[in-house]
Amino acid sequence: MKVLVFETSKDRAKLINDLLLDYRYKIHINYHGDQVMTDVRYHQPSLIIVNANVRPDFGIGILDKIKKDPRYAKIPVIFISNFVSNELATKVKRYQNVDHLVEPFKIKNFRHIVERWINFRSLYVN
Repeated sequence: MKVLVFETSKDRAKLINDLLLDYRYKIHINYHGDQVMTDVRYHQPSLIIVNANVRPDFGIGILDKIKKDPRYAKIPVIFISNFVSNELATKVKRYQNVDHLVEPFKIKNFRHIVERWINFRSLYVN
């Protein structure tokens, strides 16, 4: 299974990478949020993890691009932000197959969400 990660922090990206390597996922990390659709098309991920602070589009722009493309709209996304905002939560909730995590979060919860989406995708999404 492939996981595409859009992350701003190299430390957080390493943590995500280390956590997911335990499950033997293939991880690709994009630190800038550019070439979003090229990365999605090339890697064909089973799961995408997006940090809300990724530039140039910010994470919500990346989420919007992915979910508006019918070829990739069914790919599950874990959207991570480091702040609580009703406006952001409302924007994220309008998309299907998206979980919103607010930092700090428990590693156990993160792993559970990743496993749930990977299992769901392998069973139900073509």
